[in-house]
Amino acid sequence: MTGLIHPRETGFRARLCLYALVLGMAAGMAFAQQRSPEAANTNPKHFNFKVIASAAGLVSLNHDDARAAIKTWFELMAKQSGLFADSSVDVLNTHEIRERLESHSTELLILTTADFLDLENTHLIVPVLVNTLASQTTPAYSYVILVNPSSTARTIEDLRGKNVLTSSRSAWNVAGMWLEVLLAREKLGRAASFFASVQATEKSQGCILPLFFGKVDACVVGEPDLNLAKEMNPQLGRLREVARSRPMIEGVIATPVEPTPGRKELIDAILGLNTDPRGRQVLELFKTERVVRIQPGDLDSARELYTDYRRLEPALAVSAKDSRPAEKGPAASQPAGR
Repeated sequence: MTGLIHPRETGFRARLCLYALVLGMAAGMAFAQQRSPEAANTNPKHFNFKVIASAAGLVSLNHDDARAAIKTWFELMAKQSGLFADSSVDVLNTHEIRERLESHSTELLILTTADFLDLENTHLIVPVLVNTLASQTTPAYSYVILVNPSSTARTIEDLRGKNVLTSSRSAWNVAGMWLEVLLAREKLGRAASFFASVQATEKSQGCILPLFFGKVDACVVGEPDLNLAKEMNPQLGRLREVARSRPMIEGVIATPVEPTPGRKELIDAILGLNTDPRGRQVLELFKTERVVRIQPGDLDSARELYTDYRRLEPALAVSAKDSRPAEKGPAASQPAGR
């Protein structure tokens, strides 16, 4: 069984977006200074924000670009809140993040849910915020298995020996993890032996469109990506669902358990990102439209999936010992006979 290396984007579009984001924010900071004398008061509060971003959450982006964008974002938010923030941003793997938590050298963490679940047993971190879409009533969303309307498949069992594509919205390959767990629950074995082939795709359209045109038998995709695709091409609404995951969250913004100066102001600024054009640019970077406070139980379904997958295949599950975030997640088989 061949281990899946998470597909990477070419990087050009991602870097271009980040450069535009950084320039736009820099201009916004200058504009904010000119238009907001209250925010730029003579004795602003001065805070040092040490921010950590999960490397797994930025797997398709240049880390230097991402670091620059996030740093500028935080300093802009601080400026608009009447603060003076000297921020630093580090992109780290799970093991390195654990060390920073133990040394109490961070104020805010942008994590995949898998990273958070690996770290929560330290009891040094709490989830605070979560991304969501304006069209959703909750931040969680489902993954679905789709087939063509002409397919005779009604359940996942009917897809034995078929060719399947998957598309995940995050670096920890939730689509592949859920597929493996679903097969195990139905006592159907592993994906590598059950399907003729199962392949991860870079982007959701690379999963949905081949199915629509009959090149594969099924695809696994996040519901927000499916809904967006249907808005652009209503004919895709003909695709039929044969299975659906529990709604889950794939990323969180967390803080250390111990209080730190300026946290309330910073959290308030993040919650207001969607009300400002520059803030909405930041949200687009993370494929979201707004940030809300996490609620009790929001992580339960993701925790259940993550626990079930680790129990199923510990050797391939996301591990804090793995310093290569691009390789985290379930294995994917190659086409049969290869």
